[in-house]
Amino acid sequence: MAPSLSTCPSFSILLLCISLSWTSATGEGEGGGREGESSDVLLNAHAILNTVGWGILLPCGVLAARYVKPFADPAWFYAHITLQIFGYALGVAGWVTGLNLDDEDAKGGNPDKHGAIGAILFGICTLQMLALFLRPNKDHKIRKAWNLYHYSLAASILILGIINIFEGFEIMSPPAKWRRTYIGILVALGGVAIMLEIVTWIYVCRKKRYSQVALHGATVGGTYQFEKGALG
Repeated sequence: MAPSLSTCPSFSILLLCISLSWTSATGEGEGGGREGESSDVLLNAHAILNTVGWGILLPCGVLAARYVKPFADPAWFYAHITLQIFGYALGVAGWVTGLNLDDEDAKGGNPDKHGAIGAILFGICTLQMLALFLRPNKDHKIRKAWNLYHYSLAASILILGIINIFEGFEIMSPPAKWRRTYIGILVALGGVAIMLEIVTWIYVCRKKRYSQVALHGATVGGTYQFEKGALG
């Protein structure tokens, strides 16, 4: 059964992040007005929130779904949705902040392209979050179609998120160390994914082979055992 909003406190954090970002970006609240606000603060907040949300937490959530599932069920599911919800919360907060940035602050790149990709990313990721509440049971007739929908959107989100982060680097022109740091994070995530892919395949293949042998029986002490688990 899909969890309800009341069982997902992370959505409260999502709403709080959006509210704080909107208040900060529009200059509302105590000490109102945008006078004295530093555009650099908003720009940095936009960059950090989006990079961590779209570019780090969401990929980590995908890794959890792909590689934790064979070893820890259903813990993988809760790790997956937790990372996705927090990633979405930070990403949306960063997107809302970005809506209030002036293109005049751009030092390069194409702000219009960056904004368009951001809007598409927000829309696709919002559809993906709805999957949390619309996920059919494993034996439901539309589960295969839902899986295709879910995996396709996940791939699109990862690709667009990473592309737009580098678009943001072009616009901000930060010190080279920040670009290199994010590239290093992507390389590390890729390395972890490759390592876990190998480990997972070895584990799954061995488990499958063991199950087949145990199912058909094995000779133990001169007798033929047909019970599952007889190899132990």
